[in-house]
Amino acid sequence: METVSQAERYAQAGTILKNVQYSGAWNTYRVPFVYAANGRDYVPQLEIKSGIWFRDVRSPTNHGRAVQEFHSPETLLAMLEHNEQAANQRLHAEPFDYLSDKKGLGLREYQVRGIQAIERTLEQGHRSVLLAMATGTGKTRLAIGLCYRLIKSKRFRRILFLVDRSLLGTQAMDRFNDVRLEDFQTFGNIYHVADLEAKTPDDDTKLHFATVQGLVRRLFSSESEEKTLPIDAYDCIIVDEAHRGYTLDKEVADDEAYFRTLDDYTSQYRRVLEYFDAVRIGLTATPALHTAQIFGHPVFHYSYRQAVVDGVLIDHEPPYNILTELNSVGIKWERGENAEAFQQTTGEVVELGALPDELTIEIDGFNKRVITENFNRTVCKELVKYFDPDDKQKTLIFCANDAHADLVVKLLKEEFLLAGIATDNRAIKKITGSVDDPQGETRLFTNERYPTIVATVDLLSTGVDVPSICNIVFLRRVKSRILYEQMLGRATRLCPDIGKTHFRVFDAVQLYQAMADVSAMKPVTSNTSKTFATLLAELGRIAEDDTSGKKAVAEEIAAKFHRVKRNLTPESKQAFEKAHGQTPEAFFTELTTKGERECSPQEMATRLLKVASHLTSFDERLSTAALTMISHHQDSVLEVRRGYGKKNGEKPEDYLEHFKKFLADNINAVPALAIVCQRPAELTRETLRELHIALGDAGFSANAIQTAWNEAKNNEAKSNAGKGMNDEIVEDIIAYIRTLALGEPLQSYADRVQRAVQRIKSEKQWNAVQLKWLDRIAQQMQTQLTLTRESFDREPFKAEGGFTRLNSIFTNELEIVINRIHDTMFKQAS
Repeated sequence: METVSQAERYAQAGTILKNVQYSGAWNTYRVPFVYAANGRDYVPQLEIKSGIWFRDVRSPTNHGRAVQEFHSPETLLAMLEHNEQAANQRLHAEPFDYLSDKKGLGLREYQVRGIQAIERTLEQGHRSVLLAMATGTGKTRLAIGLCYRLIKSKRFRRILFLVDRSLLGTQAMDRFNDVRLEDFQTFGNIYHVADLEAKTPDDDTKLHFATVQGLVRRLFSSESEEKTLPIDAYDCIIVDEAHRGYTLDKEVADDEAYFRTLDDYTSQYRRVLEYFDAVRIGLTATPALHTAQIFGHPVFHYSYRQAVVDGVLIDHEPPYNILTELNSVGIKWERGENAEAFQQTTGEVVELGALPDELTIEIDGFNKRVITENFNRTVCKELVKYFDPDDKQKTLIFCANDAHADLVVKLLKEEFLLAGIATDNRAIKKITGSVDDPQGETRLFTNERYPTIVATVDLLSTGVDVPSICNIVFLRRVKSRILYEQMLGRATRLCPDIGKTHFRVFDAVQLYQAMADVSAMKPVTSNTSKTFATLLAELGRIAEDDTSGKKAVAEEIAAKFHRVKRNLTPESKQAFEKAHGQTPEAFFTELTTKGERECSPQEMATRLLKVASHLTSFDERLSTAALTMISHHQDSVLEVRRGYGKKNGEKPEDYLEHFKKFLADNINAVPALAIVCQRPAELTRETLRELHIALGDAGFSANAIQTAWNEAKNNEAKSNAGKGMNDEIVEDIIAYIRTLALGEPLQSYADRVQRAVQRIKSEKQWNAVQLKWLDRIAQQMQTQLTLTRESFDREPFKAEGGFTRLNSIFTNELEIVINRIHDTMFKQAS
C-alpha cells in the first residue's frame, strides 16, 4: 500500500513532540511501528488496496503486511521488547539432543530435519509454512518438539494449535501433556496450556487448543456472546491436518453443519487464519490444492514410500478384491418390475409400483443410492473367513453412512454366529459421530482389547492413531484422493507388540482400482441433499456487498437444478414456463451464461429470488430424490482375487513377468539396480532405500513381489501336484531381483551371509575369539548389508574397541576377511 511509504516518511521526519518520551531510534526512524489505512475493509482479493497495513521498521528486511485491526498497546510494548533476530539466534543454537532422546520425545532423524526446515524458513522471514509427512510418521510428536523450541527460544509469545475436530484436539493435547521433554517434564508441566474449553487464553498461556468451528463462532457470529479475541492474541498458529480437502465424500457431522459447503469451510478456515496477525504453520499428510494456496508448497516432505523403506511405516499386501454377482454387473430393475424405496425424510419404506423404465445402479452407488442387504451379507460372510473377533489384529471397515454401518455390524455378528464362532458383544461395534460417546469409544478401540472390528464412516478416517489396525475394508466408494489416502493410512503404523509386518486391504467396491491412477484432485463439494428452499433462504441472508457469496450460492442452485431436472414432472415445468415466460432449462442457461451477456452476482440473486416460489415447489416434486432404493436381488461371491500392478488387475504370473522385463530394461539405468546385480559387495542401506523408491515409482513393491511369487508358486504347485516341487519362500527383494534378472537360485541375503561366513570358517583354523567375532560380523551384515573399515568405528563395534582392536584380533587382516565374505556371498551357490 502506497500510504505505508507516507507513514514511514512521517516516522523519519525527526519532528520532536513536546511531552512525548521516545523509546529509542532505529536507523533513521524515531517510531518503530507504522500503520496506513484508507478506510476500506480488508478484502483478500484487493489486499494492497484495502485493510490496515502495518510495518515494523526496525529492520530493513521487515516487510509491510495487512492486518484486520490495530494492535493493542500491550502487544506493541511486547513487540518493542522482542528481538526477533536474537530469538532466531537462540533457536539456531538450541540443541536437538533432548528431543531425540529415546527416553523422552524420541524424535527420529527425519522429524528433526522437518523441524529444521520449518525453522530455516521462519529465519528467512516467511510467515506461511507447510510441512507434509505421511500419516503415521509422527506429525504430533514433531509439533511438540517444534512448539517447545519456539516458545523456549522466545521466537513466539503464544501459539494457537488449530484442529478441525474436538477429537483430534483432545488427542493432541493429551500427547503434549504426556510426553517428556527436558528434565523429565512435559510441555504442560513447563508451560501453561489452555484446552478446548478455554474460550480465551490467559496472560501466561503459551499454547492454546481450539477448533476451527469454535473460532468461527467466536470471531464472526453475530449471535455469539463470547468475548472476541484480538488479532494479536497469538503470534503463531499451527494447523493440524491442514489438508481438509476431502469433504466431497464426507457425511456432515453435527459440529461441521455450521459450514454450508467445503468452499464455505475453506473460506471461513482461511478467514480465521487471516484474522490473526500470526505466522501460520500447516501440518498435513496429504497436501491439497487449497492447502498450497494458503500455506505455500511444503518446505519438507516425507512420503509414505520413504517411510516404508525406512521401516517407519509398514506396507500392505496386494488387495483382496471381493467380486460378487451384484458388484460385477450392478443392481438392475427391469421395466415394469415392482420396486420399493426408503424415504429418508420420513424414515418410511414406500412402494414405487411398476417402474416405467429400466433402472441400473452401478457399484459406486452401492450403500448410497441403494440399500442392498444381500450384497452386504455376501461380503460379510466372506470377511468372516479372514477375521478373528478375539484377535489382537484389529479391523476398520469404511461404510457409506451411519445406517450402513449399523447394517454391517448386525450382519457381521450374524455371520460369525452362523460360522459357529462365538463373539463377545463388545468385539464388533460402530464408531461414528452419532454414537453416545465417540471419544470414549475411540479410546477403547485404541487401548483396550475390544472392540476388534469397527465400522465407521468418517470419524476414524483421519488423525486417529490405532496402531493395531491390520485390516482395512472398503464398502464405500470415495472420489477424493485425500480421503482415500487417509483411510489407507489408518493401518500403516507399526505395532511390534502384535507382530505386525504388513496390513491387508479388502475391497468390495473396486475402490483400490478406481483410485490407482489418481494423482491429484481439487477439493470440491456441495451438500447435494439441500433443498431449493434452504439454498434460497441462504441467498436471501447474504450481505448486499458479498458478491462472491451471492455468486457461490446462485451457482449451487443452478447446479442443483441440472442435477435434478430429469426428475421434475412435465406439469411442474409447464407451471414455471407459464409464470415466467420461459422454461426452467432456458432460465438457468441464461442465468449462468458466460461472456458479454453474463449476469452479475447481484442480478443472479435478484432473478432467482423472483422465481423462488416455483423453485421451492420443485422440492415437493422431488420427494423421490430423497429416496434410497431397496434391493432384494440375490448375491453370491464369484471370486476373491488379489490385485497386482498399478491397475490392480494383473495376475501374479503377469506381474512377475512385467517385473522381470523392468529389471532387464533398467539394470543399467537405475544405479541401485546395477549395484544389486553387478556389484553386490557395494550394497548399503542407502542403496537399498533408493532401490525401493525406484521400484515403487515403477509400480512394484517388495510386499507385492513376495506375495505374487508365493501365489504363482502355489498355482504352479497345484498344477504339478505329486511332482515333488518345493521352492523356498523368502522375504528378500535382493533375492528376487537376482533370481529374476540373473537366473540365480532363490536365496535370501541372510542365508548368503551365513553360508559365506561358514565357508570362511572352514578355510582355516580360527581361535575361539575370532569365531565369536565372525558370528557377530555375520549378524551385523544381515541388517547393515555391507561393512567397511569405518563401520567398525561405529556401534555396535565402537564400544568393543572399534576397528583397531578387532583388526588386532584378526592379526591385522580384518579388511581381508570382510572382503572375502563379500566376495563369497554372491558366488553361485553350490
